[in-house]
Amino acid sequence: MEQIRDYNLDDFKVLLLDNFKNIYDLELLILKGHIITEFTINCYLENLSNNPDANFFKGGYNHSLKIGMIEHFGNFGERSVGLIKSLKLLNKIRNGIAHTLTVNEQLIQEYINSVINIASENFINPDYELRLKFSMATGYLCAEIFGEYYEQREKNKN
Repeated sequence: MEQIRDYNLDDFKVLLLDNFKNIYDLELLILKGHIITEFTINCYLENLSNNPDANFFKGGYNHSLKIGMIEHFGNFGERSVGLIKSLKLLNKIRNGIAHTLTVNEQLIQEYINSVINIASENFINPDYELRLKFSMATGYLCAEIFGEYYEQREKNKN
């Protein structure tokens, strides 16, 4: 999935929509959302790296460490605290599935609320079912990270 490095904003939007639409299983949605978020983080961290050959897709860094790198070196301004909180919650939700085979709906709602707090407005209809709220929140979170990555990538080209 390393080709995501070369995506423009429209390509990234298609990636999100193609991977989130028509998924009715919340566990699968969580797992895919976690993976796409990690792909996005990989691109962002590679862009921050001083190593021109950095490859966070194969670097052997776990998800928690990558979140820690963003916490220390990321450039998200006032959104940083909320973004890190949301990433940690998403990782905790995914770990619940991976290690205990359970979905903690209260934790998912906390995650959704955390993402909403990053956004300038509440873009998620409270009447939507949980899986739709989750996919919208995860899409927004990925777009925040990819948007910063894309902007820096384009500046570095010039």
